[in-house]
Amino acid sequence: MRDRDALLRAIAANHRSWFRRAVRARIEQPGKIELVINGRQGALPFPVKRNRAAVAAAVARADELGLRIVSCWSLDEDKALGTLLIARGFEWGWQPWWMALDLGVLPAEPPRHAVSVTRRGPVCLLAVRDGGHKVGGVIVNPWRRIAGIYDMGVAPEYRRRGIGRSLTLAAGLIAREAGCTHAVLNATPEGALLYRAVGFEHLGEGRTWWRHPGEHTTPRQEALVEAIGFGDLERLEALKPTDAELERSIGCAGPPLVITALTGQPAVAEWILGRRPDLVSKGLGAPGYTLLHAAMEWDAPAVAEVARAHGAEPSVQ
Repeated sequence: MRDRDALLRAIAANHRSWFRRAVRARIEQPGKIELVINGRQGALPFPVKRNRAAVAAAVARADELGLRIVSCWSLDEDKALGTLLIARGFEWGWQPWWMALDLGVLPAEPPRHAVSVTRRGPVCLLAVRDGGHKVGGVIVNPWRRIAGIYDMGVAPEYRRRGIGRSLTLAAGLIAREAGCTHAVLNATPEGALLYRAVGFEHLGEGRTWWRHPGEHTTPRQEALVEAIGFGDLERLEALKPTDAELERSIGCAGPPLVITALTGQPAVAEWILGRRPDLVSKGLGAPGYTLLHAAMEWDAPAVAEVARAHGAEPSVQ
């Protein structure tokens, strides 16, 4: 099996090729960041340039084009990139679980369900049908001897019947016939159980960020989020956020204390609670969602300790 870093690079390359192969896709490179444009949607797949100027240029170009939804993908949890994105209206999104399978050890078993194959150039669309109705499907995207597995899905009423396993095995066989050595995919924690049973190995977790229609931020909000996310207390002091700004949500990121949990900035949480101690157990963006909830959700134990030190109730449900 290839080493982990090589497989992760292959995952990024395959995803880029998948975005580019969309029917209406075209590519631009504002700020030397690849922007894949598909109709009114855009993607920033695994940007190499991750500085403020590059991200700002890519987001500005997405605005000029009137893109309604823009996503950004990373192979790892990148707090700095995330800070730059949420400062510009993105939501901190879900984590892909990167997985890979050496096709040389694909289980030698016939699929329990009949799988049909439709070819669109090098891309293969696989489906399981019941009485002519599609009840499950997956897409195989071969690229430089690596097969990306995309859009796996089984209708809820047909789950736990082995359809997902049949589709995965068939996808692996198709990939091997196409000359691929490995199959790669991103999974949910629940889906990872299926893939592990077939032989996929877990490589790590990435991160996605999403900007939805109307989710823009002002220059001042950008500055506030960046000061919080980068732990720049001097800049925060200079910005002099009002009591209302320390409580109010900023774009899709949530209130400033939630941003300290997202970006892992306990010193900023301390700074905010020093000015607004009443916020420690107050609902942040949603009733009952406190700083402790945010710290637990976003795996920020140092921020949780700050909340505890300021009197947060640890038994809150």
